[in-house]
Amino acid sequence: MTAPTVPPRPSRLAQVWPPLLVWKRLDLTVLFVAVYTFVVTLIEHQIQLTMPQWLGDMAVVNGILLGVLLAFRNKEAYERWWEGRKLWGQLVNDSRNLALKARPFADAVGREKLRRLIPGFAFALQQHLRGGGPLQLVPGFETDPAQPSHVPLALAGRMYDLFHEWRNQGRLSDVAFLTLDAHARGFMDVSGACERIRSSPVPLSYRALLRHGTIFYLATAPWFMAGDYGFWAVAVVGLVAYFLLGIEFTAEDVEEPFGTNGDDLDLGKFCHTIQSSADDILK
Repeated sequence: MTAPTVPPRPSRLAQVWPPLLVWKRLDLTVLFVAVYTFVVTLIEHQIQLTMPQWLGDMAVVNGILLGVLLAFRNKEAYERWWEGRKLWGQLVNDSRNLALKARPFADAVGREKLRRLIPGFAFALQQHLRGGGPLQLVPGFETDPAQPSHVPLALAGRMYDLFHEWRNQGRLSDVAFLTLDAHARGFMDVSGACERIRSSPVPLSYRALLRHGTIFYLATAPWFMAGDYGFWAVAVVGLVAYFLLGIEFTAEDVEEPFGTNGDDLDLGKFCHTIQSSADDILK
């Protein structure tokens, strides 16, 4: 058995200034906003343009409304991410409990089957939440001839088939079967809840309103800030855009927690934790 790997400790700079995982999209967009603000400031200075007071008042009101929408969007996105995190934590616990409680009833063949099925379900669920794929892509089932349309469901069904086989052989009493059923049923509960999160995103209208308001604000802010701040408006608007767009881009990643973006859940880590636990208990 190999020793567990210890994750490298982040550098002091990374502790003080943590990296922003959406920086590529964010930096390009902020650079575009800064260049746009510079051009607007140059135009205002060249033609001595005076902006009406109502434009500044409108931008202030728009900023307040943006703050409300951003707070709602960020809350909804994080709740979806956190619920996904709890569901995969529940899957880890159910996997360990199932392996521990099934071990006394299984012979060598049964233990080997269960040792493949428990982590196989986790890997299949990861694959299913990221677009799906055949059973043969699940570790331990590369040569399996079956072609189920819902791979996690098929593997959960094989677990129940195994438990029914043990009960028919007299290895498993009805009480013991119900004990194992509580954890095996949790597998499909997690699968169903994850599918619900994936298939019910934040309503499009909320995202559209926030996007429209952000574009309007960043398009109008340079025109009234240039008169008060001059070329310093480039830095002021750029800083506002950095945080405004940073929250929006991060929320886009977080609200879909099962993807492969930087802020999404590390499903592979959960799968390998389940696999390692099943190996330790059942091997």
